[in-house]
Amino acid sequence: MEYAAIDFETAYWGPGSACSLGISVSNGNEITDEWYRLIRPYRMNFDPICMRVNGIYPDDVEKEPAFPAFWKEVAERLEGSIVFAHNARFDMGVLASVLDVYDLPDIHFLYGDTVAVSRMLWKELPNHKLDTVAGSLGYDFNHHQALDDARACEHEGEAHGAQRRVADGQHVRIGVEQA
Repeated sequence: MEYAAIDFETAYWGPGSACSLGISVSNGNEITDEWYRLIRPYRMNFDPICMRVNGIYPDDVEKEPAFPAFWKEVAERLEGSIVFAHNARFDMGVLASVLDVYDLPDIHFLYGDTVAVSRMLWKELPNHKLDTVAGSLGYDFNHHQALDDARACEHEGEAHGAQRRVADGQHVRIGVEQA
């Protein structure tokens, strides 16, 4: 069963704030496709906290294309698929906001939130942040680098077989929704 894991990093708190996106596509056994881009956000008004968290600065993206230049590549990877994100409400909100501010067509897929699944499966963890969950699974990565976060989310999804639950209609209250 093929599925994707995504992660956005943002430049500020607000619409059109995406400054990077990582997508990791898996067949359930191994990663079959990866995609990463720096993105020029809708506004170049970077928040210092966001820069400190993700290490992306205005100089890094000022000459990069805005999201519309990548829409087709993103849609080809996500349309009609199952998509996971760690804290999916955030990533789906970022995606919805860039589609909205640039008046781009919707991308339709089912999505699940690996935070909800990790809370069910690994109750003993002190928290369910991506770096904590991935670390408990022995996965080492560069947290807040969008492609590394997408890979970690894919690894987590593989570890708990969430893609099979979604495909089988066993939502197990993991926040699977139509986007």
